[in-house]
Amino acid sequence: MGFGMRCRLWLAASMLFCGGLAVAADARLNFVQGGSSATLSLEQMQARLPVAELAFFDPEYGKPKRYRGFALASVLDLAFGKGWQGQDYSEMIFSALDGYASVSTLEKLGEPGGYIVFQDVEHPGWEPVGRNQANPGPFYLVWTRPEQSTKHGYPWPWQLAKIELLRFQDRYPEVYPAGIDKAAPAHAGFLTFKERCMRCHAMNQQGGKVGPDLNAPQSVVEYRSPAMLKAFIRQPSQFRYSHMPDHTDLSDADLEDLLAYFGHMANQRRLRLNRN
Repeated sequence: MGFGMRCRLWLAASMLFCGGLAVAADARLNFVQGGSSATLSLEQMQARLPVAELAFFDPEYGKPKRYRGFALASVLDLAFGKGWQGQDYSEMIFSALDGYASVSTLEKLGEPGGYIVFQDVEHPGWEPVGRNQANPGPFYLVWTRPEQSTKHGYPWPWQLAKIELLRFQDRYPEVYPAGIDKAAPAHAGFLTFKERCMRCHAMNQQGGKVGPDLNAPQSVVEYRSPAMLKAFIRQPSQFRYSHMPDHTDLSDADLEDLLAYFGHMANQRRLRLNRN
């Protein structure tokens, strides 16, 4: 199905039993490209795509899991049409029902190993996941290779509701560090923010909705010391119970780059305020 075809199939709320396990028949994913949107139901995807049964170690659960789902690339081909990687877009954003949003480059998404799963084979109705013991359904994006982790920029959103093709600077102009060289530390920090932080945090009210905005109304570098920020970002679990994961793999240089990005964005905000 090309992107121009609108999929508007409204199903009565019911349960579809697949191999004896319950699956929500009215589950659907929304796809957005430019000014157009389309919806695919689980039933439509099952009719058009091969279903794979997967078994691998799921880092979100910390143990081996078994799922049924569709290859990510096949879902994207069905929704956006073949050739979506060659279009004039740079990123894709995966949005969850709770406001969590994960941005990934198109290069990563074309790799083998990504699947949108719709069924937990061993736990009808899904096994709860995370600190809040959330239900990850109706759709959960997983990666089967050990190196395809969030630490390497691969999105793992559960409760997946929407997938959007975008040009990053068009969608998030207030997050992009305009006016700096791509070799600058602040640009390296921006890339880290985009891959690691933006899933939960906003910059100038654009981005994630789970955690606080890091530049509005004040930047975190304006009321926290560099040492405190680096310690907290690296291991927030040592300071408080929260949704924020530890980032113990980030080097001192990575953290310095991230603070350089925060500082650049704080300066840009001050310049705008002074002009007004």
